[in-house]
Amino acid sequence: MNLIGGLWINLCLLSGRSEVVVPHRYRRFEWDDLRFFLGVCRHKTVSAAGQQLGVDHATVSRRIARLEHALNTKLFEHRPTGFLPTPAGTRLQRMAEVVEASINACEAELSDADSALEGIVRIGAPDCFAACFLAPRLAAFCKMHPKLNIDLLSATNSSSVSQREVDILISSSLPIEGRIISRKLTDYHAGLFASQDYLEKGSPISSMMDILSDGYISDLDAMFSDQADFALISRAKFRSANVLPLLQAVKGGAAIAMLPSYVAHQDDALVPVLPGEIAFRKSLYVLTHEDNKNLSRVRTVSDFIFSEVQRNRSIFLAEAAFNPSERNLPGEAIVISPPVGAS
Repeated sequence: MNLIGGLWINLCLLSGRSEVVVPHRYRRFEWDDLRFFLGVCRHKTVSAAGQQLGVDHATVSRRIARLEHALNTKLFEHRPTGFLPTPAGTRLQRMAEVVEASINACEAELSDADSALEGIVRIGAPDCFAACFLAPRLAAFCKMHPKLNIDLLSATNSSSVSQREVDILISSSLPIEGRIISRKLTDYHAGLFASQDYLEKGSPISSMMDILSDGYISDLDAMFSDQADFALISRAKFRSANVLPLLQAVKGGAAIAMLPSYVAHQDDALVPVLPGEIAFRKSLYVLTHEDNKNLSRVRTVSDFIFSEVQRNRSIFLAEAAFNPSERNLPGEAIVISPPVGAS
């Protein structure tokens, strides 16, 4: 017997009518508590779940305790790494996600398409794309839709979409599985950059060896190390989990770093280093969960991001300004499904 659909319900005839008799422990079950339950499943802590849900951690804890009492079962084990669902919690998570998907489908189908956008949309993106391109445009977009709230997070892992930590993810790679819809945003160039002041004060740079013996720094993801013979990552003197600290170090005249061109070209003080030898072309994708494909607010924000990138393609690819074939992407969506035999 499952935890929700298998409620102990006895039907008996009493005075010519049916009466439902439900055991006491199920009477306080509140469907809204499932939102808090899923929040803890996805974020691992009550404080993180509360932040995402817009409540304090005490409210989350109280809702989880009430749900456990109503179902008469323990749903989480408290581990050093966070809250881990028990076997019963894992079963409930699967069912709760079905309920969540059904509610989203109802909202998408029944809401008035002409009404004002309302609700929260959580967007995950690489820090440099979020700060240097997306943030100012989303702020302006929110002013046009005052009932819409957007949470912009620094996130790059595609699992954040599958686990519903974000509604939209901007990613430089495609996941290999999951019920995720992807749409290519754009290609972009990346290369080595330094400040003009750094190059003027340092020794001349004419080869890769000059860079390796100088102040090269990189990001921890080593996102370019798998291309060609570019093996600078492991020899970097300083590494950062994000690109923005690298950008600040380069702007401060302290180092040379691999940067996306759409970030570096916004500052005239930054100069390409060995552009003829070290230049990469990468891609950005927008990912959403398949259950949200018809949710108006998610679809509208996703379309807005796509249109803004297309309008500014020359920021990402300089050749888009004069090459029609590079100017626009058709924007077809691709559904990434679980492997055959996966549940």
